[in-house]
Amino acid sequence: MKDYQLNHDTIRNFIYKPDFLKDFKFKNKTFNNVSFSKTLIENVDFINCHFIDCLFIGTELKKCKFIEASFSGCNTHAIRIYKTYINPTSFDDNFKKYDYSYSNIVVHLYQELYDNSVDQQIIEFSKKAKYNLLKWEGRLLISKYKYKQPYKIPICEFLIQYIPNIIFRKVFGYGLRLRNFIVTFSIVYICSFILNYFLWEKYKLATKDIEIASFSSEKYNNLANFYYTNDVLTKIVDSQFQPTSDLGMNMLTFQGILGFILFSFLITVLINKFVK
Repeated sequence: MKDYQLNHDTIRNFIYKPDFLKDFKFKNKTFNNVSFSKTLIENVDFINCHFIDCLFIGTELKKCKFIEASFSGCNTHAIRIYKTYINPTSFDDNFKKYDYSYSNIVVHLYQELYDNSVDQQIIEFSKKAKYNLLKWEGRLLISKYKYKQPYKIPICEFLIQYIPNIIFRKVFGYGLRLRNFIVTFSIVYICSFILNYFLWEKYKLATKDIEIASFSSEKYNNLANFYYTNDVLTKIVDSQFQPTSDLGMNMLTFQGILGFILFSFLITVLINKFVK
């Protein structure tokens, strides 16, 4: 392997037969259709290396470094990862997005990456691994229900687990992605604003303590709606508007609950993003 590595930028169609590979450094190499199956790879640095259609079946990575590495079409079945520096984004292009037949393999990989990142205390890597782990756990449910791999689950079990998973991912990014929350909040805010626009007169709004210049009980005003929507959803302002109709109170309660849920998830996202 040493001579092969020294003389070629691309290592192709190669089976590494020894049980271990230790204390070595690869730089600017491409491994194409190379098998490292059932090999202990320890204290090896891979710098700017790319792995294409390689086999890591039963491979153990220990005290290794993967810097600017990428994986594409590699089989990572039963891989083990210990005390290794490896960015989970290296595997972003390794699996076909809508091929769920190997979801159990992907779930195992991201579980290893997550556990390894937590053990190494690399917070950013652990967040990326956890997000992909949860995403592929949802896809594994599809594999179990639709393709009966690795085993069949009934539709009730599938729906009970999959629906919360997909909602939590799409709406809140599993509490790990701020952009998902921003998009969700924007949609909720716009919908609330429009809803308040159409129901404004039916709310029969009145001022509570002081008169607001932009408020008129007889005529709709965009600025008044802006203040009111901010009030019921975020509580960052006191609009001084109080609905007096049953419909108005019901909508106030509904939007208030939505705002509370959004605020709770915002705290979760901020904690995950900024608290070490």
